[in-house]
Amino acid sequence: MLTQLREIVEHVNLADSLEAAMGVLVSEIRQVMAVDCCSVYLAHDSLSHFTLAATDGLAASAVGNTRIEFSEGVVGLVGQKEEPLNLADAQAHPRFKYLPEVQEDDFRAFLGAPIIHQRKVLGVLVVQQRRAREYDINEESFIVTLAAQLANVIAHSHAKGMFSSPNTQKKTIRSIKGIAGSPGIAIAKAQVITPQVTLEMIEIESSQDIDGELVRFTSAVQQSIEEIKAIAFRLKEQLPKEALAIFDVYQHMLADVSLSGEIKAEIRAGLKATSAVKQVAVRYIQQFKAMSDPYLRERATDTKDVCQRLINHLIGLEPAALIANELILVADEVTATMLANVPKEKLKGIVSVKGSANSHAAILARALGIPALMGMSLPIEKLSHSLLILDGYSGELYVSPEQAVQNEYEGLLAEEKQLDSIMLDCLEAPAVTRDGIKIEMLLNAGLSADTEIAINEFADGVGLYRTEVPFMLTESFPTEQEQTERYRGILQTYAAKPVTMRTLDVGGDKQLPYFPIIEENPFLGWRGIRLTLDHPEIFLVQIKAMLRASIGLNNLQIMLPMISGVTEVDDSIRLINQAWNEISEQAAAQGENLRKPKLGVMLEVPSALYILPQLAKRVDFWSVGSNDLTQYLLAVDRNNPRVADIFDSFHPAVLQALQHIIAQAKQHKVSVSLCGELAGDPLGAVILMAMGYTKLSMNTYNIARIKFVIRHVSVKELQALLGQAYELDSGKAVRALFAQYLEAQGLGGLVRAGR
Repeated sequence: MLTQLREIVEHVNLADSLEAAMGVLVSEIRQVMAVDCCSVYLAHDSLSHFTLAATDGLAASAVGNTRIEFSEGVVGLVGQKEEPLNLADAQAHPRFKYLPEVQEDDFRAFLGAPIIHQRKVLGVLVVQQRRAREYDINEESFIVTLAAQLANVIAHSHAKGMFSSPNTQKKTIRSIKGIAGSPGIAIAKAQVITPQVTLEMIEIESSQDIDGELVRFTSAVQQSIEEIKAIAFRLKEQLPKEALAIFDVYQHMLADVSLSGEIKAEIRAGLKATSAVKQVAVRYIQQFKAMSDPYLRERATDTKDVCQRLINHLIGLEPAALIANELILVADEVTATMLANVPKEKLKGIVSVKGSANSHAAILARALGIPALMGMSLPIEKLSHSLLILDGYSGELYVSPEQAVQNEYEGLLAEEKQLDSIMLDCLEAPAVTRDGIKIEMLLNAGLSADTEIAINEFADGVGLYRTEVPFMLTESFPTEQEQTERYRGILQTYAAKPVTMRTLDVGGDKQLPYFPIIEENPFLGWRGIRLTLDHPEIFLVQIKAMLRASIGLNNLQIMLPMISGVTEVDDSIRLINQAWNEISEQAAAQGENLRKPKLGVMLEVPSALYILPQLAKRVDFWSVGSNDLTQYLLAVDRNNPRVADIFDSFHPAVLQALQHIIAQAKQHKVSVSLCGELAGDPLGAVILMAMGYTKLSMNTYNIARIKFVIRHVSVKELQALLGQAYELDSGKAVRALFAQYLEAQGLGGLVRAGR
């Protein structure tokens, strides 16, 4: 039956609507199990009932019209108990509800299994027979297994089914869930971008005119390079240098040493230019997609984008015309160049069927402050010119929303704009609470290093500079000179302010394209300090570059990531001293002064929490990486959609860990900051202040928001709430407690953005 089960799932997956999927499902199950009837009832939570969504055996006229309350009938009982129900004679059961319109008078045997997705009952799968008998253990196992397999399919089919319904003229609009790639709210009409000719459409053809094909291809390459240069130039004033480096990657791919060289080789072997582009593109795309690392997988999108541009020039296609007004860009796979082609004043949001928060489109969206949703399951061809509401905080998309929903979001958007204006007005004011507690506002920097954004003058320094990002945007390990120049730039930008540079932290969800690490569990593997200590040649070059960059500025601090034991710190100190001796001697010989930087460690591995006294003797400061600490404490990969909702930085265990760290920091007189997303969350920030954290490091766009919160709260009042929070049993309850406080201070509008 396993083969049959797989075939059913595959056929359902191929359906393009909810109705079609359910029709395939019931028909094939009835045939495979040799039963008299198979039906699917779907749950409608807002109305507290199941609706007969599809059947093969009951009256066809009942589909879409028959409803069973959650508390009624044997179908309702399956949903309530969340377990299968096997009845030899369902009509004899006290919960049986007679529904004349479904015409099931002749059916006796009943087997129902709940269809559950992420702890939520989506519906009930039912098979029935005329003969009274209990289904055997194999049949029950099959229907339960099939229901479990189909949960994801039905969840996604819900999204597809939202755009049409054969049974109703008007449907209640629900939201479609995606990945929040960039925060914010957008309301505008959809502009769907679909390529006129895709790579898949190109046929593999040969050509005798090799020289002519090479000339055509060279021209297409040059046109593509000029276009990308023009895009980068247009965005120069809007993006930090690190974000602009994305377009350097594209230009490198068009160079002879990369894609172009291989395409030319295929042309010389006798292929037409378009066929050669497809041949090489498919090879690269397959290689990247096969990689387990999210960052490397996204390079498949870059390859496809570049090759699609080449195809367009070879065929002579003009870019699609944009609608005149404000728009939300929608595509099967939004790319960096696609996004950059739209004038910023028109582009209100981005919706991409494929892609993740690691995609270059999402990275650019965040740098530009444009809301974005990635990984959406929806038929984009039906969205063209539809009004969309994009919620980049919750990851929800509303299509052709009802007026009430639109009014609510228009109010939220107006409130957000008003709050942004008010918050920007207080940027120059000190970050001091109502009861006089000074909070240091630090920046997390990396791809959005923001070295040219005016808001940086209001930050007290850089709490976390992610040095791995420059490594990711090159095709090989950057040299000591290249690193020195980059580090010097950020140290000069924040002259007289501390800049904490984290040593190379790759592995896990951050890998280098030229140094892939293939592991079964990368988050628990060779990453962070473990990797660099195993490669002291990489570590020493980076430390020497940092030290050389700091000569005469003296604002460098060095931080070690993923520390799990004292030995790692001791080994790092030995190498840092080795680099220090070399660079300080060179500086002295040139009459320059080099101050030895402070050294700190990131607290993100739970074992580090139990060796804090030993760490206090070896380093000058600690920095809490709340994202990884939460992930490791709760054993949750937040990039895994099956368990992402369990990731909770307000979990009581996480709060206890954070309290332990600050208590130890005070006891051992060690400076401590927090640089995870919790610091940039209004609720998280007030909880941290209540605990005693006075150094918060966050992304640029959160600086104004959190400073505004700081200036409107009292730490003494927050400490009283914290005592209550420690008695609560869930992160949800903790959120509600502090959200109520912020509401009372007139800061309720900020709570949404902090979720």
